[in-house]
Amino acid sequence: MSQTPKVKICGLRQVDDLKVSIEEGADLIGLNFVSTSPRLVSPKEAEILVTYLYTSVPSFLRPKIVFLFYKSAGSYIESILKNLEYDYVQYVSDDCLSPGYTSPLYQDRDSRILSYRVRGPVSDDSLSFLDSNLLILDSYNPSAGGGTGESFPWEHVSEVKRPYLLAGGLTPENVSKALQQTGAYGVDVASGVESSPGIKDPNLIRKFIQNAKRSANNGK
Repeated sequence: MSQTPKVKICGLRQVDDLKVSIEEGADLIGLNFVSTSPRLVSPKEAEILVTYLYTSVPSFLRPKIVFLFYKSAGSYIESILKNLEYDYVQYVSDDCLSPGYTSPLYQDRDSRILSYRVRGPVSDDSLSFLDSNLLILDSYNPSAGGGTGESFPWEHVSEVKRPYLLAGGLTPENVSKALQQTGAYGVDVASGVESSPGIKDPNLIRKFIQNAKRSANNGK
């Protein structure tokens, strides 16, 4: 692996945790608008984080902003997207209206990330119905759209060559091995950098990003 992996820190709720993520070079940060998640941010909390990014962080250091929705009302999603700056909208693929198509609000594949929950071996062909330039390949749990801390066998994605962020059960301890084994474009973490559900640990954020970025120099 030669290209430095992209790192997404998902479920941020505090400016201090956002600062740590930026200091260590996070490429994307995720704000979770899922009502059942311990990482849920209110529109006001999200506004504070987004405002900080646009007023206090130089553009060349600013990570991409990802808004995550799952089983959310269309009117709620529309109000969030209308009032806050963002770069990507993240969906769980089986939450779309039909395979490969999301709500008419989000038809630009450049600004959409589809999360696919892996239940067995997949390939570019089997994932071709997912109409977004970047995927997230996550573990499957019937009761949650993600963020469960559960992993899946990484060999299931060994045939996937299109850009994706590997997710599911990643921690500072295993992220380097995960990247070397899969050759993923990047990684996505939420619970793996928390001291308890929804509470980020700044030391774990630092270690996760550092270990992920170092993996580019360790070979595959």
